[in-house]
Amino acid sequence: MPRYPESLIDQIRDRVDLLELVGRQVHLKKQGTNWLGLCPFHNEKTPSFHVRPDRGFKCFGCGASGDLFDFVMKSKGLDFNAAVEELAGQVGIRLPETRQDDPEAARKRENQDRLLDLLKATREFYQERLASPVGARARHYLAERGMKEETVRRYGLGFAPPGWSHVLDRFGGGEAAAELLEQAGLVTRKAPGEKWYDRFRHRIMFPIADLKGRCVAFGGRVLDAGEPKYLNSPESELFQKGKLLYGLDTAQEAIRKEGSVIVVEGYMDRLSLAENGLEYTVATLGTAMTPEHLRLLWQRTHRIHFCFDGDAAGEKAAWRALELVLDGLDADRHVGFLFLPKGEDPDQVVRREGAEGFAARLSKGVSPIEFLLRHLGNGLELHTPEGRAALAHRARPLLGRIRDPLLRELYAQTLGQRLEIPVQYALEPNTRPPVPMARRVERPARAVAVMERNHEQALLALLLRQPRLVMERDEELSRLRLENAQLLELLTEMITLGHRFADPPSSWPLEQFPTRELALRARSILAAEETPLELAEEEFEGCLVSIHLKALRMERGRLMRRLEREGDEDGALLKRCCALKLEEERMLGNKKAGEGMH
Repeated sequence: MPRYPESLIDQIRDRVDLLELVGRQVHLKKQGTNWLGLCPFHNEKTPSFHVRPDRGFKCFGCGASGDLFDFVMKSKGLDFNAAVEELAGQVGIRLPETRQDDPEAARKRENQDRLLDLLKATREFYQERLASPVGARARHYLAERGMKEETVRRYGLGFAPPGWSHVLDRFGGGEAAAELLEQAGLVTRKAPGEKWYDRFRHRIMFPIADLKGRCVAFGGRVLDAGEPKYLNSPESELFQKGKLLYGLDTAQEAIRKEGSVIVVEGYMDRLSLAENGLEYTVATLGTAMTPEHLRLLWQRTHRIHFCFDGDAAGEKAAWRALELVLDGLDADRHVGFLFLPKGEDPDQVVRREGAEGFAARLSKGVSPIEFLLRHLGNGLELHTPEGRAALAHRARPLLGRIRDPLLRELYAQTLGQRLEIPVQYALEPNTRPPVPMARRVERPARAVAVMERNHEQALLALLLRQPRLVMERDEELSRLRLENAQLLELLTEMITLGHRFADPPSSWPLEQFPTRELALRARSILAAEETPLELAEEEFEGCLVSIHLKALRMERGRLMRRLEREGDEDGALLKRCCALKLEEERMLGNKKAGEGMH
């Protein structure tokens, strides 16, 4: 929930110029009462991003909308409280301490502040050690790797000297200091009651920052022989490696300007690419890609280049990334996989070939469908009918996860062409897992009632009763194009407000809506629709399917009328109609399969 009082939030609204805020990222032109520009949240060639200083922003392409806080949240990947702090700092408004009526939150915030101060001081200590005589060997190593002094300073690299208690001694060495250092992941011990010792010893230190640029953890590379080669801070109150990407705090602006991001696996790889002009690079923190990583990237760009070593470990990491990105692929999202020669890493390649050479490799990266076919084809004899059939069976469930019907159809065509099989066998209607439908039916009379339901209204009722669905499925919901304009306005406002909740409430707080009209509309929907909470998930999926089916039919009807009216010389319209028809049949097939389970 918001940490700061509404009066302070209103004060920030009064002081921040929305046009100036948005104009730092978007070139805006006046058009009537609106200002128009290219949306910063998705790639587009025709401007569909509108700004009204008295109301907020709205993109009619991707559905992004909201006020100045929403713009900062979406563009920088912050939560609502962090956006308040960011904007307050920009206009010189001093923030109050944590609300006095919430002592637990105040205690937690005070402890976090202590940890952040401690980590900052430790980063400075490591930097001092690197610059001192004891860091000569570490400086020599970095110079051998081609790392410039300017880069070392810019990214705050340091050195944890050999020994067991340098950090512990630096901060007093007492039990209280040791316990706080342990919370920060800087010291450890083998068992309770035994002696504390420094976690990082004889290692080059890489500060890991959150999106605000605050040091929340460290990564350490062993200077000579030793295991593990890389050691990260343990997860803590401030640091979860599945939710952070190394370098994202400093790369955000470059990612937006370039319109793409490069994802590598190592600290040195990230720094070398940035040092050579490829600043739009981030690195994972010793873990595979996670859904949260992907969310952070899709928020900032619609083009991702994954770069992996050309060995078995690189192939495995790339496959994990592919499985994650499939669900979010559409015509406006692009992914490429670059596999380097065995024994080489991005650091070596960019120093040998420069930024242009590395970028040329990226442009020739493997597409998702190419990688999928290559990976799934391993061990199969594709010159035989059995091998080709096996590959088709392996690929179908994965292709079925791609939401864009036309893109899914084109991928299926590629699979069919490679295997020399008809496209209908490359992507059959019933290959996706059955989708639970709203109100499972047994009697024909009940089936008629279900089909006559207002599924848009039913969906809004579900979201009002289950706010967590708004927070968990916000991206999917933002793409819905509801036919009822009033319901669409309410849904848009719910998605916008949902980002402000730290934790989902048990039911929607109607007083959060900005106007009385919206609150009354929500109450009316709740009164008209009743859904048992135990059926919430089924109702939600069923409503989505019904809304998508209706939209597909309307779009196909529109295209057919256009085809009859204008003709279709290149066959493009007919191809799109066929893709939509296949998607409709697939969804209907899933519906029937789901009904057969009940």
